[in-house]
Amino acid sequence: MKDTLALNIITVLQKVLMVETASPSPDTSQIVAQGHPTDNELLAFYRSEIRFETEVVNGRLQALLGSQAFLVIAYATAMTGSTKRWGDSMVLLLPPLFSLLGFVLAAMALPGIRAAYAAIGKWEGKQRMLHQRSQALTDFTLAPNEDETRDMMRRAQRGALFAHQAPFIFIIAWTIFGFIPFYLYLK
Repeated sequence: MKDTLALNIITVLQKVLMVETASPSPDTSQIVAQGHPTDNELLAFYRSEIRFETEVVNGRLQALLGSQAFLVIAYATAMTGSTKRWGDSMVLLLPPLFSLLGFVLAAMALPGIRAAYAAIGKWEGKQRMLHQRSQALTDFTLAPNEDETRDMMRRAQRGALFAHQAPFIFIIAWTIFGFIPFYLYLK
């Protein structure tokens, strides 16, 4: 009796916290670990894993964009900050170093973003299989049939385009930025 009451209170508190922060998820991992979870518990678990991986992607993307914004400002300042005391040597040293750093950071972000999207894809696949297996869960999906599922997946892929291509764009941009000081110096 006490355990059931405590579990109900925790469940209500988790729902309240989920509305406020949108981050915490129901702790279904213990239910799944105990074996024989219901379809609803499995659905909650899959969605909590998808939410977690989505937050991981968002965190990695925010870190990438923040670092790139800082480096672009530093690069622009270094390009325009030539002084008579240092001359052109600092313009030929700092901007290429910022370019190299931006290139490396973008290259390092790419595998993490791809890995998180791969994990999201696997969890979504398990969720789709659960929806196909349990017709009672069709009220809990935005895509109750195959056509709508394909359409939703297509929209999700278009929505994730920025996250997938941002590192490549930064890699290309930093490659070009790395050569600009030398081009201007030789010109």
